[in-house]
Amino acid sequence: MLRKFCVIPVILSLNDTYTKPPPEVDQNLTIFIGILTIYEKIEVRECIRKVYTHNNDALARYLGVKKSPVTIRFILGLTKDENKDKLEEESKLYGDIVILNITENMNEGKTFEYFKWFAKHRNDIYLVKTDDDSFIHLIHYYRDLQDLPRKRAYYGGVYGGNNLDDSSTYSYIGGAGYTLSRDLVIDIVGSDWVSLNVKGTEDMVVGDWICHVAKEKKYFVHYVGYSVWWSIRQNPFHDFYEDLDLHSLGETILIHQIKSIEKWNAMKDVYTKYEDGLPTLSIIQNSTANDLVTKREIIPKCWEKEQ
Repeated sequence: MLRKFCVIPVILSLNDTYTKPPPEVDQNLTIFIGILTIYEKIEVRECIRKVYTHNNDALARYLGVKKSPVTIRFILGLTKDENKDKLEEESKLYGDIVILNITENMNEGKTFEYFKWFAKHRNDIYLVKTDDDSFIHLIHYYRDLQDLPRKRAYYGGVYGGNNLDDSSTYSYIGGAGYTLSRDLVIDIVGSDWVSLNVKGTEDMVVGDWICHVAKEKKYFVHYVGYSVWWSIRQNPFHDFYEDLDLHSLGETILIHQIKSIEKWNAMKDVYTKYEDGLPTLSIIQNSTANDLVTKREIIPKCWEKEQ
């Protein structure tokens, strides 16, 4: 019954001829994407599963491997007793649900519990946190992470305080989608200070954790991001609002604000064609924005620089 809500496009010209890995791509780069969601988003999860199944298959074919190096799981807290059996049934059916030992919440420690679970159960090089209103184009994302350091890395769309040049003011990466290297996650969950400061606006407290751990450990964190301001739309990040042009071309990594099944259905326009093994896709872009910034920036940091 749920499947009628989600319409998935046919990927054109995608075939088994793409068997050679693209040049300069590290196929040993493993990534774990945790999609934070709640029990009630059943239809949304059904749609996301199908979109990412096609997306992950496309990544595997692009890399010339049988299995994608990206693992995707839904991250939930404990639900009400009347929903417990249904959630467990869904988990057994799909095998893609992680139930944390914490009451469902957004800003009361769920992200920290997700980090703890990852540190204990996964060995992936990178952890990704995203939400059920965000879509990450896996090929573009995988390509973009190739030159990201494998250790002490923090990557995504950057927001910040009033004075980014002030070392006492931290910047943080928006919760729509951010990436941390595994070693950084381990240091975060191992910090006594962090364990006592897990509550607060989740993406902001993660930035705070990283700043504290970096100072505590006296090391440099590779804080790599692309700018995100409310008044500007920039590649590779776009918000899915009603006035967006769906017919521009580019290499968008993340699309945010997919707040309805109808918007998830619109993601079928993402896949248009594949040429010579490289993806060309239709992205969501503000049709009124000019001079979109496409390069990533290394932004000011809240910790001391390495000597």
